[in-house]
Parts: sequence; structure tokens; C-alpha cells
Amino acid sequence: MPIPNEITQSKIHQRLSQLIATLIEDIGSERKLGRMTSLSANGIGKWCDLKADPHLLKLIQFAYSLGWSMTELMSFAEGDEDPKVAIARKKKALSFQLNGKSSSRR
Repeated sequence: MPIPNEITQSKIHQRLSQLIATLIEDIGSERKLGRMTSLSANGIGKWCDLKADPHLLKLIQFAYSLGWSMTELMSFAEGDEDPKVAIARKKKALSFQLNGKSSSRR
């Protein structure tokens, strides 16, 4: 009987995998997501397939390139929000900020 892989048993890894799979579905390919995040398509595929544990710096790069903070990414990973809902919510927030409707001070 095989020993359970810690990565496949981790809720955080499973949630990141769900998020990446949803992003790949939205964007079109691992390669496009890789270009968007400046990460290798192979690495993204391994994260998605639960075959690799992301290094912290790569995870930070991934989060920031999507417009997410690490706090937002970890909150998603520890929660139960549907990945499609989380992505749509973040896109809406980014669009809101980019259109100058943010309440931030200058």
C-alpha cells in the first residue's frame, strides 16, 4: 500500500490546485498562465496535479501576478469559496480599482 503523499493530503495544496485548474480553464492553457505569471508551464502543471510543492517565492510571484496578496491567496486556500467565485470577485475588485473608482487616497 503506497504511503500517502503529504501534498495530496493537504487542503491548502488541493485548494491551490483547484484555483490553478480554474485559471487554466479561464485562460486557455498552462502555457498562457505561465506567461501571465512568469512561471514555467511545467511547474504550474505540477502544482495543479499535486506533484510538486510550490516554493514560497514562486507562490508569492504567482499571487502578485494575479493581483492577489499572499493573505488573499492563503485565505482562499484555507477557506471553501468556489474558485470561480473567488476569481470573479478579484477581477471585479481589480477592474473597480483600475477604473479609478477606488476610494484610496492619492
